[in-house]
Amino acid sequence: YGATETAPVAVYQRREDAEMVGSVGKAGLHCELRIVDEQGNDVAPGQPGELLLRGGNLLHDYWGNTQATQAAIRDGWYHTEDIGYADEQGYVYIKERKRDLIISGGENIYPAELEVILSELPGVSEAAVIGQPDPRWGETPLAVIVAEAGVELQQEHILAAFRDRLARFKHPRAVVFVDALPRNSIGKVQKFRLRQLLLTNDQTN
Repeated sequence: YGATETAPVAVYQRREDAEMVGSVGKAGLHCELRIVDEQGNDVAPGQPGELLLRGGNLLHDYWGNTQATQAAIRDGWYHTEDIGYADEQGYVYIKERKRDLIISGGENIYPAELEVILSELPGVSEAAVIGQPDPRWGETPLAVIVAEAGVELQQEHILAAFRDRLARFKHPRAVVFVDALPRNSIGKVQKFRLRQLLLTNDQTN
């Protein structure tokens, strides 16, 4: 796990870590790791928070962009904007990008948790979950689905998949079917573009 700013690896699996399914490993010897809450306090093992990194491998600043540097590096720590947690042994698990986190009625909803369920459904080629504005809850989850060629999916069948699997407040309130998910040059889904496309045009079902 890492980024361009970490040149590029900060957390990785050793050979002996192969059985830690789902973990990206432990922080490298060259890098310090903290996981903090919204107030900047370290969280307990198993509790999610933002990953902060510090070490000689990290960038010093963004060339010619003081504002971006000050936003990303605070008190010597690089704020990754990734949400994750570490277990008692220090193994790190990544959950979500901070900007993609859905907060509904004060509860945190991690889209990746819903996307796993959607991806298991027959006839679903691709799936993403974004937050849509809600006057009562602030945000609610919206499922965005790309169906396999020749398959016609029904919203009620999609929504039924979450019964008995997740707490009710995490369930998507609606489903949108699209031809493709917008991706960047390295294949990552661009959720900000999904939000612009779907929420601006109000194409929810």
